[in-house]
Amino acid sequence: MNDATVSRWMGPLGLVTIIALFVGFGPLSGNQPSENVSGVKVAAFVNSHMSQEWAQIYVIGFGLALLVLFVAQLRDVLRDTSGQRLLPNVVFAAAIILVAGIIVDGTLQIVMILAAHNGEYAIVKTMNFVGQNNELTFLFGLALLTLATGFCILVSREAGLPKVLGWFSLLVGVVACAGPLSFFAILFGLPIWLVATGFVTSTRARRNPPAAPVAEAVTAAV
Repeated sequence: MNDATVSRWMGPLGLVTIIALFVGFGPLSGNQPSENVSGVKVAAFVNSHMSQEWAQIYVIGFGLALLVLFVAQLRDVLRDTSGQRLLPNVVFAAAIILVAGIIVDGTLQIVMILAAHNGEYAIVKTMNFVGQNNELTFLFGLALLTLATGFCILVSREAGLPKVLGWFSLLVGVVACAGPLSFFAILFGLPIWLVATGFVTSTRARRNPPAAPVAEAVTAAV
């Protein structure tokens, strides 16, 4: 599968990524105990939802794998459309930070599951408390990802991705840095940004397919 093929499928790829993350963080997360709940109650909840907890980890992991593929291709698209290298690399690095933050959260979740299974209530309470308050890496990655994408689109003098997408990217990045309002960047901004960026990229790739190499004809003189 070459880059042009991936670009044409960026829209569906972004949509499937959001669906996987939504299912993982939404229905499969259930009514998780709050940060102040005792370790005994948290362990009781985890043990009664063991299959759901493991399913959540696998579904989110699948979504993260798709997200890495999405942003890796986005970096190439931004390079081609803007002629830059620095900002597209920042976009990819920001996505890695975002993914790493979620992986750390998943690691804490696994520790909590195993601790709950073994009756280690102090560890369960600690992991639950940390897991409920470790959004900094995720928000930093999200803000840097969307801000870098927005600046890369807006500073480009070439006919690349739409400027309105650049302004929307900046808006999502700013909201992600806005303290309590960052919730809206996670709940609405990131899903809309992923889907919009994906389908804009797909549409551009379909309308501007790469030129096919032209073979040179060699005529033999008789």
